[in-house]
Amino acid sequence: MKRSDIGVTVIIYAFTLFFLVMTLDLPSDAQTYPLCLIGGLLALNTLYLARCLLKARGGAGIINDLPEVFAGFQWKQFGIVCLSCVLYMGVMELAGFYIASLLYLAGMLWYLGVPKTHVLLTITVMAVMIYSVFSLFLKVPLPVGLLFK
Repeated sequence: MKRSDIGVTVIIYAFTLFFLVMTLDLPSDAQTYPLCLIGGLLALNTLYLARCLLKARGGAGIINDLPEVFAGFQWKQFGIVCLSCVLYMGVMELAGFYIASLLYLAGMLWYLGVPKTHVLLTITVMAVMIYSVFSLFLKVPLPVGLLFK
């Protein structure tokens, strides 16, 4: 078992707990799909943790792989991506889900060095998919933003 495995499983348990609490605040009809996803994620994470523990019990022990895992970690890039996530939430309040999501996607792909043709193709496909799935198929009301109310 690696030390990074411990961190990943703890983070996934924390996220699922957070989303479970948020899901329980939804109306009961809207809880079904998120609860299925959360249950599946918890089951897979628990299976992974059990596999790692069996491996560690088998004689491998706990290996410190953190220096290797974080060897090429780019703090600046991490900070910019985190800051852009916060900015995305602010733009969503102002301009709505569709505009904020497409701007965020375009900005992140550009920042991470994806070729322009791939950025354009990805944005086009994602716009069609998001609109089709959320608006046409699921009929989910999405934030429209303060500018368009």
